[in-house]
Amino acid sequence: MHARIAGLGQWFPERVRRNADWPAEFRATSERRQGDRTLVDVPSDEKRDPSLRIVARYLAEEAGDAFLGAKERRIADDATSASEAEAYAAQAALEDAGVRGEDVDAVFSWALIPDRLMPTNACRVAALLGARRAWAASVDAACASPVAQLGLAAALIESGRAETVLLTQSHLATRAFPMAHPVSPSVGDGASAMLVTAAEKPGIGRVHSVTHGEYCDAVVWCRGKSDETDLPWWQPGGAFSMGSRDPESTRLLMQDTVPTAARSVAELAQRAGFAVDSIDVLLSVQPRRWVPLAIAEALGLDPSAATQTFERYAHLGGVGPVVNLLAAREMGRLKPGARVVMYAQGAGFTRAAVNLTW
Repeated sequence: MHARIAGLGQWFPERVRRNADWPAEFRATSERRQGDRTLVDVPSDEKRDPSLRIVARYLAEEAGDAFLGAKERRIADDATSASEAEAYAAQAALEDAGVRGEDVDAVFSWALIPDRLMPTNACRVAALLGARRAWAASVDAACASPVAQLGLAAALIESGRAETVLLTQSHLATRAFPMAHPVSPSVGDGASAMLVTAAEKPGIGRVHSVTHGEYCDAVVWCRGKSDETDLPWWQPGGAFSMGSRDPESTRLLMQDTVPTAARSVAELAQRAGFAVDSIDVLLSVQPRRWVPLAIAEALGLDPSAATQTFERYAHLGGVGPVVNLLAAREMGRLKPGARVVMYAQGAGFTRAAVNLTW
């Protein structure tokens, strides 16, 4: 028995925040490079890797843009929970596949900002969908979660332990960054879902994932940058925000996003036994508009092989690769038999890629 993606879904809030919604002083602050830019500035040392020349070219095109290439991003209201967002996307994926919620065997959820530390969003998502016989769990590899979820779903189906597995992802990031924060223009809200079912022909192929725990403090939810200010979550203290406890590691990871992705996809191709130039569609996280395009170039592919939706939705974390998969389908690029590679990376630090046959 094999596993394939049988349904796709996405959800976006109605509210759109455009660049004109920021006050004029935001542009001035950006030009002076003020504020916490740890998660914004991308260094580019071309001596480290030849592909960083590609990055440098895109950075030059983006220079001076306070909005980092984004034009629009969707904004969820505070009354919308991450579980509800995931359920909306999941219902769309179920309808796309013609499957009922009660027929789902397992629900795997990932949320950048979960509703609770415990229980997992997956429990409520399953309940909202009427998946009454499913078991639900969080599968959290940060923004690399969709690839991790696909690997686990395929393993369950191939082993005969499940026939239908629902995967959901949510990224309600704007509630974590005030508009004055340098990161705020480059993040958006949304949710996505994939329904994986049993199939006679292979659909989900090889998964290649590696975690580099030495970078675990590079991107974290924290209260401060030291042990004195960053108290554990179970102790009283200040508000949490996304930041870094290891800025040097953050700088290296951001600088090496493109070469790391290219290396991961090349390793996947070698292990799965296919040529990199046989990739028809490349999907990836999109922390910037140009990241998917630069990854394609670094692999020797035409940039058109990559799909990106950054200008419309901005950075969507682990939701991004799935939204880009939907966009590729809408553009008619997912022909039968097409080789699709999805790459995602997430805090921790995990890099992951999966080979799909459409």
